[in-house]
Amino acid sequence: MTRAHESLRSLCDALCRVQRPIRIIRSLAWDRSVHERFLLKRGTELPQPSYPPLGFDPAKTLRELKDLRKRIRGENGAEGLLRGVCDQTMAAVRLLASRGTKDFYRHSVELFGHPRDEFAESSNEDLENLEIARYWASRPRARKERATLDAEQCAARIRAIVRPILGESCEVKLSSGLAAFAAAGPRSIAVRADAKFTPRQARALAHHEGLWHVLTARNGAAQPILSVLSSGLRGYTESQEGGGIVSEYLTGNVTNDRFIELAERTLAIDRAARGADYLDVWRDLASRWGEEKACHLAERVFRGGVLTGGAPFTKDAVYQRGYCRVYNFLRAALDRSDEDLVLAFFAGKMSVDDAPTIRALMHEGIVARPKFVPEWWRRRDPLLAQMTHSVTLNRFSMMGVKEFYAERHRSAASR
Repeated sequence: MTRAHESLRSLCDALCRVQRPIRIIRSLAWDRSVHERFLLKRGTELPQPSYPPLGFDPAKTLRELKDLRKRIRGENGAEGLLRGVCDQTMAAVRLLASRGTKDFYRHSVELFGHPRDEFAESSNEDLENLEIARYWASRPRARKERATLDAEQCAARIRAIVRPILGESCEVKLSSGLAAFAAAGPRSIAVRADAKFTPRQARALAHHEGLWHVLTARNGAAQPILSVLSSGLRGYTESQEGGGIVSEYLTGNVTNDRFIELAERTLAIDRAARGADYLDVWRDLASRWGEEKACHLAERVFRGGVLTGGAPFTKDAVYQRGYCRVYNFLRAALDRSDEDLVLAFFAGKMSVDDAPTIRALMHEGIVARPKFVPEWWRRRDPLLAQMTHSVTLNRFSMMGVKEFYAERHRSAASR
């Protein structure tokens, strides 16, 4: 390792040390008793969450990050990525320091974007993330699947799928403190202990949490120089969550109900951003999802923000944007037969926008090729066929096709 490489590694290690206590979701989580008290009052009063201590001093951490950023003086690709990590980490610190205030929303939008963000790669300049969410929410519901697995049975199925690829480097455990069905850490998947799961949900969690979130974290941790790829480059959340949904889709483990629920979260964030309070959002969600599940969905919107409206947590708005961008990234790369670009994307946690830089660094020997790849990439002949199918049908206008067959049906009916 050259002296320049040692300096990069030293900066990365220092960044990782500063980042370690900054746990966004854990710092925003509500205790389960908040929902219990809220439901006892039949949703007539706003919930009263309290947040745990941050575990770090925001002012001190910001000073450390600013000092680290000053040490990054070069103009090469690797140092540009590290400056982005510093900026993102400072935004995360400011977000957590402003829990429960209007400023929280501003920092959330800086980190995760807004439901009404547009797609830079779309030929339709007016295409908003919110439009995709509305479309997903309008789709027909899936046929009802029965949740027959308890948490331990679900965990066992996740282990059986994850272990052949990740081996012992991914632990699957139960947790009683989750709002989501499951959550991934750098080396583990936590499954909500009191939840019930369908067999398809268990498979989806294995591919989303294990063979995407943990897999990219493990590849990042194995980097000899850019160890920050384990915690994530600037803007990584969009592609991490989008890549997780793409993994569910490419392995055949997603249904319209999944898309609908993701859309409902984004639509709820938009309502809250426009001033709806927790009670308004909860009642609306409860009319379709039931009171208890509506609590969990509404928590995701309001955790850390202002319950009276106007300042939600916008993280869940990344799912539509991330799904579309990751899938289009794969389509574009595979249409050019550029498999190295896809492999670079697996090398750690990053945005699709940073994959070309990571590929260049991989060719320079600064970034190692990924140790692990997802199941859908290992068996990629069906993936390539799916991309051929997708690119082929994209040549047709769906509106034109619908009108063509509608006219035929009208003609047949008149005869």
